[in-house]
Amino acid sequence: VRAAFLCCVCGAAALTSLPSAPHGATPRAATCETPRGFSPDPHPRGVRSRAAHAVADERRSWDARTGARARHARQQLATLSIRARRSLYAALEPLDKGDFRWEFLVPWSSKKLTTVDKFIVCSTFIGLSFTVQSLLEPGASVGVHLSYIAQFFSYTMGDPIGFRLLAVLTSVLEIGGNLFETKEAGLIVNGANFNLANAFSSVNAEDVFPIFYDQLFIVINVYYIFRWLLARETLATALEWSEEEERLYTECFAPLGFRRAQFSRLLRVVTFVRVPDAESNVLTVQGEPILDLFVPLNGSVEVRVGGTVTTTLPPYQLVGEASLLENLQSADGEVHPPARASVIAAPGSCYARWPQSAFYELQKEEDSDFAYAIQLMIARTLSAKLSSARLSQKEAERRLRDRMQEMMGGKSPMALAAARISKAEAEAAGASDSPPAGPPPPLGA
Repeated sequence: VRAAFLCCVCGAAALTSLPSAPHGATPRAATCETPRGFSPDPHPRGVRSRAAHAVADERRSWDARTGARARHARQQLATLSIRARRSLYAALEPLDKGDFRWEFLVPWSSKKLTTVDKFIVCSTFIGLSFTVQSLLEPGASVGVHLSYIAQFFSYTMGDPIGFRLLAVLTSVLEIGGNLFETKEAGLIVNGANFNLANAFSSVNAEDVFPIFYDQLFIVINVYYIFRWLLARETLATALEWSEEEERLYTECFAPLGFRRAQFSRLLRVVTFVRVPDAESNVLTVQGEPILDLFVPLNGSVEVRVGGTVTTTLPPYQLVGEASLLENLQSADGEVHPPARASVIAAPGSCYARWPQSAFYELQKEEDSDFAYAIQLMIARTLSAKLSSARLSQKEAERRLRDRMQEMMGGKSPMALAAARISKAEAEAAGASDSPPAGPPPPLGA
């Protein structure tokens, strides 16, 4: 019994010597034994937390310093780029003298060259070129040399048609040099054999492809020269149009800036429509896409908004030009904005119609001024319609003022208001001065 009592006292003493655990928690030493090979953590939980925070703070500080360095480096690069571009512009800007001029070939002279002066400069340039060739390389082809000279002068021209004409001359001269002159013994040394059959039969293998491509260059440039000729007004004025087409041009497209040659291109895709006498024809429907451009030729064309007729369009006025403008500015010409109003052609009227795609294709042509003409046409039409709307608004305001003055007897609103106030005051004063009314008579009286 004494031994058991001593064991209980020693166990109680051991338990009281252990550190106290939080309420509801069980001390680790009382629940399990330390696993074999496990060493206690030498760093308490608070020390580990402070170390983790220190590492995180150091990492954030490092990221901030790295980001600041990157931003500083980008700013330095942007500054250097601006300085480099500024220096390049300052160095090149004095060299810009505008389009190439013949005066550049004679920099020692400050006078403006006349046509005779240009001829002298050109002849002198060609003479010096062949003098140098006869001294340094007399066996070279004269035709090929002339083609290079023509090519040089074509590059000095700002006129695209002049460039193409000289390009054709360049190809012809190069073909002549390769066909009719002997290799390494050109026109200056051996002369030339202009027999075309012998030239083709004895052509050098190295000249086959140059001659072939020169012929292609001639065909392409001649094609564009023909197109340029067709666009000249001197040829377009000789065209014979019907009375309807002539009137459409003079009444509608000529005032909008179109030339006859340009309008002749539009006539290839126009459709003239006559509305039957028994029914009207709907040109546009409010809220639905517009796919065509219309021009009324005669008769009545009504504009309806919400089913109500708002105005009537006169002949030879464009319909759908605002939608056409947005279509031309779209990427592939696929945008067709909805109509803001319904346009109805009366029975028996006539109108002309063009698909929007025709204008889109014409404005994409790089060697023509169709894009400018179309934009000018739309701008003038919108300006005219805006001016007409302003005049109509002013006329409506004038009519409203006249009607109001007629209703008010020619007096101003202030005068009418003053008269009404005076009348009301007079009535009030008269009511206060009149004797009070007597009692009502008895019912039996």
